[in-house]
Amino acid sequence: RRSDQVVVNFANVGATFARTILRTARRRQNFDWEGVRRCVEFLSQTRKLKVVGCIRENFKGPDNGSRAVALPQDIWVSCFSIQETPSLAGRKHASADDEMTIKCAFRRNCFFMDNDNYRDWMKDMRDECVKLWLRKNQDALQMRYFFDSDLGTFDTLDGKSCTGPADTPGASSRTRERHFHNI
Repeated sequence: RRSDQVVVNFANVGATFARTILRTARRRQNFDWEGVRRCVEFLSQTRKLKVVGCIRENFKGPDNGSRAVALPQDIWVSCFSIQETPSLAGRKHASADDEMTIKCAFRRNCFFMDNDNYRDWMKDMRDECVKLWLRKNQDALQMRYFFDSDLGTFDTLDGKSCTGPADTPGASSRTRERHFHNI
């Protein structure tokens, strides 16, 4: 498994930020690039992970409440790569960004970040190999996250560790030493 990479569903992160921090749940635009920026910065700087961003092609959204803009350059250059989901019509492609996030993580056999549960994908994914991989690895490889509504900070929800802090994506030996030193 590639423990140095994470595929991030940018639409999910940006929408969560807008809902939690900007409290735009009832407004027309439920997304902001600032949430993606905070996520990418945390993952690449704090966790030392290579971020593979997934976003619909030609997607535009507000950046810090501004008018809608395409993917900001500072986010683009902070990522290992950007994968653009084709804009597809029809109900069966309504969640193409979710499918692409899963498939990009499958091909890299790496972590993926999205707060969706993916229950439908574990049942309805057409590619049997990807479906089996997701069922087998979701608990270990799907990273969950949150934005602190008071501080505006981004962090991951790592869950309980069965074997210690080495299971945490991006945990360094220094982190493990600090953890065991504090026990």
